[in-house]
Amino acid sequence: RPQAFQHKVGISPRSGTEFSAAERRAPMPEIIVNAGNIAACSLARSTSTGTECAECVHVPGSVSFLPSRDWKLDGKGGCYLPADERITEVGNFLVMFLLVAMTLAIIGQFVIVNVQKKRASKDGKKHRNLQRREESEDEDEHDGLKKNSLHECLIPDSVAATDLTKDPAEDSNERFQRSSEAISHGLLSWLQRQMRDWEMKGKSDPVRYNPCTLNVSKDYIMGPGLPLFFSFKFKVFSSSIITAGMLFYVQRQSELSPMLQTILKTHSVHEFAGQTPLRDYALNMFWSLGLLYIILFIVSVLHFRYQVNFVRRFDALNSSMRDFALHFRGLPRDCTDEGRLKTIVEKQFDCVGEVLGVSICYDLSDGTTRNKVFDMFENRFVRADVAFHCENSHLAEEGWGYAPRLAKVKQLDVKADGDEFRQMWDAGKLRCSGHAFVVLKSKAYLHAIDSKYRGMWIQSQITPTKQEVADMKQIFSSRFHGHFRDSSMEGYASEHREERRNFRCLAEDIVVGGTTLLAGTRVYDADRLEAGRSATIELVAEILDDTLEPTSTLWFNFGTKDDAIRRNSWKYVCNITVAWLLITLLVYFPLFYYLVTPSGLARKSLGVVSSQLVGILLAIAGNVLGVVNWNATCSIGYFSKPDQDRNFVKFSTFVNYFNSILFIGAGLYYYIVNGFLKVDMTSVLKNHPSWFTDETDLFEAYYNMMIPGWLFAGVLTGKFMGWFMPVIQNFALTNIVFSCGCLPNPLRKLLTLFIPWNPAPDWLSARQAEHIFEPPEMALAWEYNMYIVTPCVCYSALFVMSPHSWRVFAFLTMWAAFMYVLQRGPTLLISKKHMTGHMVDLLAEKLWGIPLAMVLAAFGFWGVRCDQLGHHDTVGSFWIVGVLFALGLIMHQFALEVMGANNFKSVDLVDQTYEACERRLRYTWFNCNPVHVLKSCYCPKALGEGVEKSRAVVPFEFGKEYLQLFAERMGVGLVDGDKDFDEEQHGDFFSKILGNLSCNGGSPKEE
Repeated sequence: RPQAFQHKVGISPRSGTEFSAAERRAPMPEIIVNAGNIAACSLARSTSTGTECAECVHVPGSVSFLPSRDWKLDGKGGCYLPADERITEVGNFLVMFLLVAMTLAIIGQFVIVNVQKKRASKDGKKHRNLQRREESEDEDEHDGLKKNSLHECLIPDSVAATDLTKDPAEDSNERFQRSSEAISHGLLSWLQRQMRDWEMKGKSDPVRYNPCTLNVSKDYIMGPGLPLFFSFKFKVFSSSIITAGMLFYVQRQSELSPMLQTILKTHSVHEFAGQTPLRDYALNMFWSLGLLYIILFIVSVLHFRYQVNFVRRFDALNSSMRDFALHFRGLPRDCTDEGRLKTIVEKQFDCVGEVLGVSICYDLSDGTTRNKVFDMFENRFVRADVAFHCENSHLAEEGWGYAPRLAKVKQLDVKADGDEFRQMWDAGKLRCSGHAFVVLKSKAYLHAIDSKYRGMWIQSQITPTKQEVADMKQIFSSRFHGHFRDSSMEGYASEHREERRNFRCLAEDIVVGGTTLLAGTRVYDADRLEAGRSATIELVAEILDDTLEPTSTLWFNFGTKDDAIRRNSWKYVCNITVAWLLITLLVYFPLFYYLVTPSGLARKSLGVVSSQLVGILLAIAGNVLGVVNWNATCSIGYFSKPDQDRNFVKFSTFVNYFNSILFIGAGLYYYIVNGFLKVDMTSVLKNHPSWFTDETDLFEAYYNMMIPGWLFAGVLTGKFMGWFMPVIQNFALTNIVFSCGCLPNPLRKLLTLFIPWNPAPDWLSARQAEHIFEPPEMALAWEYNMYIVTPCVCYSALFVMSPHSWRVFAFLTMWAAFMYVLQRGPTLLISKKHMTGHMVDLLAEKLWGIPLAMVLAAFGFWGVRCDQLGHHDTVGSFWIVGVLFALGLIMHQFALEVMGANNFKSVDLVDQTYEACERRLRYTWFNCNPVHVLKSCYCPKALGEGVEKSRAVVPFEFGKEYLQLFAERMGVGLVDGDKDFDEEQHGDFFSKILGNLSCNGGSPKEE
């Protein structure tokens, strides 16, 4: 009664202040029934304390210092949740902070990068003028460069020549200065390594792609994957428009919206006696969804047919490196002579003189060997950049490449790397993984071989163990009698052709001595096979039908055994599970405990900021799971990037789909329990007025969570975290660790754990800075799962009665258009190149059957609710929903198979030469293979005979295509021959540039 008296006189029970005139004139709410069925009017809603709402459910908190879960009364007699109010206040601050931070980050990143670019250009011109002045004083040349101009133009005025390559470990000022210059170079490399057109076409600088004029369907930028990705986006966009239009038509044809407004206002259904607006709505949904599924199914199938034809046409008009290579599997481990393998291929396939070279995939499964090869391969990049900078070309003046003083001593020590590589080679640590790419000079010969042969024979020797002998005898076939099949052996035409030997064939694949013997391998004199005794075999090296490119081949993963892949797959599952549990504990549980559960029990809606926060946190949690998923997938051991991407798309789609369904189901649990299938669609009079409120509240809660939190705010937050935050964060951390001398060494070591690649805290080299500030790849595999899961979540709105369900798909249409602009504009500009194929898009096309199957399931759902496909009162009738969902998946997969899901082969319309393709793409099967590059540099004689044109001493990496231009000018690593190649110097052509630079410290020496 005291509280009622306060309401009558206009005193707020929460603050003790008077209501305003407008608040007193506001109409009092009607009597409401709470969860305990106790009547409560607006004058008696508060408890005796005057702060708690007696009408809402009391959900006490268990921890005193955490936000309360009790509902309170505000000054207007309305309910509010203190946790929701606090989150709203914090959320408003965070929104303003994020907007300001994003603006400052964009401006700061633009200023920092451009300042470093101008600084590099200014220093380059200064060094160039100094070199020209030195050249005019001394006309003596050394390998095309002046005697003193090289090191003179690279040494800053403040650094003595004797300190050019001296390790600055003892000089802290020198260490900080070099680290600062390396950070500046890293920021500049972030801009330089973004996507550019390195075909040049007569221009002095590589041209950045213009997203407004770029024709992704015709220009060969990242392979066929990029235009396929944008085309898939268009399918999502068009499907959303069609769905929104169909649902809008249903809403216009039915009287559901005015009926709901009347019932919610009058709390009575009797005035609709004799009318059938609910049944009409259900019937319209039933027939409309059936028609919608047919339309979307036809659109999907026709779009897939367009994708297949596009891939064929794109491959017919564009040449790539895979058009010149045969991928062999099943080679013996001792097959490490590229020249011998080239001879075997030429003789067995009768193509003498048509094989350009061989790129053998070496077994790098041993961790120590892999790390050593990786370090030496990285050092080749460092020396190439230093040599490019010393050349003082136009691009070098603009900051491409870096000075020797920004490289560590061990990175420039050619002799140490050469000795270490030859030691590894002589010790037999570099063995063949069983895979190799044979590169031909023309596509015509490749198509002729590929259409006629499925493999070749290679004679080898094995020395099996006792257990291996027993395993082989279990899979031996019958005894045969015949001659050798390896026609590459000397004297084969006369001697071996006539000799006939007894042999048995292997019926299954088996591993013997580390070599995988494929089914069909011949074992000669198998009856006398014994442990420890050498036996002659002829292996079947089959030709794989894949779509690998040199840049989509994961060279360091070759040799990974199947059991290791299985173990890594289980580790992947464990990592994903642990990450999901941590996210559930740290993110989902607090949200459900303090926001979702109290509001669900009290049937109250959260504030706008809190509702969007739920969607944003779900999107961020999905991004975190995506990062864990990607890192775990990369650690499994796939040697094929398309296979790795396909598995990532499958796993990430499943994880995100499961995570989204669980999150939304838990967040809307109380709304689903109270509102799902609450309204009887056969008659209005069979329903209580509150039932309409329950089902419409379910849709409203779902709608508030989705828009814009899920669709837009989460995406923008994720892009901001991926685009701008890494650059700003790494810039701050690297300057704190490497440019400031005030931190103790243990703290610096700790901070390096938060820096990519975890550099040593002594001083930062330019190559390490490039890794730290590396721009993100245009990784399409990251994006595809979002275009499957998001439509699936939106199509779940079809299972709820609402006249506004079309709005969800209208916003989905806007989201698809927004994502198209986002990917076509900023993402394409700031990303690093990444070659893609059609395999990931093919998987996405198959996964698109999931949202289509949901439409067919919704068709069955509304068929039951309107008693067309069963009776709504019978639970068993709803089994048809699951049956139709499974049927939709099967029909879609079958339709794709019929339309040519496995037939992407095309006939080349342009017979481009290998040389032209190399100069257009800049990468080859040789300069991407790390062991082949090191072998060409330090052990060229081990390549064998007849493979001079396949030598590659300059490695390739996207963003460093200018190094291939440098190699072309120097005349090394090209198919035209290495005109200045010096085998005695182990192929290190950089010695021509850096010959006057001592890599072991000390002062430069003149020759």
